[in-house]
Amino acid sequence: VSFTHTLSFGPHVQNVTSKAAVSLFALKTLKAYCLNGQALFDVTQATLVAQLFYASPAWSGFLKADEKAKLQSVLNRAVRRGYLPLLYKTADELFESADTTLFSAVLSNPNHVLFPLFPPPKQTGHDLRKRSHGLTLPAAQSAYLKKNFTFRMLYRDIY
Repeated sequence: VSFTHTLSFGPHVQNVTSKAAVSLFALKTLKAYCLNGQALFDVTQATLVAQLFYASPAWSGFLKADEKAKLQSVLNRAVRRGYLPLLYKTADELFESADTTLFSAVLSNPNHVLFPLFPPPKQTGHDLRKRSHGLTLPAAQSAYLKKNFTFRMLYRDIY
C-alpha cells in the first residue's frame, strides 16, 4: 500500500487499477478455456477483488470520490465481462464488509495487535440500550484522524 506525504492514496489506487488490467486479461484467458460459472467467480474473487481491496480498512477512509470511482469501474468491468455475478457488491459495500469484519475481530480478541489502539470500555452505572460497542468515545480530532479506521469504527452507528 503506497501513499503520499499528505496521506493521499491516489498512487495506491493507480497501482492496483493498472495491475487489475493484467488480472482481467488472465481471467479472459481462463474464460476462453471454459472456466465459467461459480468457478470463474471464485477465481475472480480470490485474485482481482482481493488485489483491489487488500488492507482496505487502513486506507479506505482516506479515498477521494474519484479514486473510489476507479475501483468501482474495475468491478463494473469484471461484472460486464461475466467474471463476477450481476448483483455483485459495490466498492462501498466491500469496504464496509472489510471494516466490520476487522472491527469485530479486534473487539472479540484482546490479544489482537490492534486491540491496544482502541479506548477502554465505558463504565456507566445505568442499564442503557445495547450499543455497537461499549468503548469510550474519544474527543473530536483532526480531519485526518477522523478518517482513521479506529475513529471511523468507534463513531459508526452511534445514534
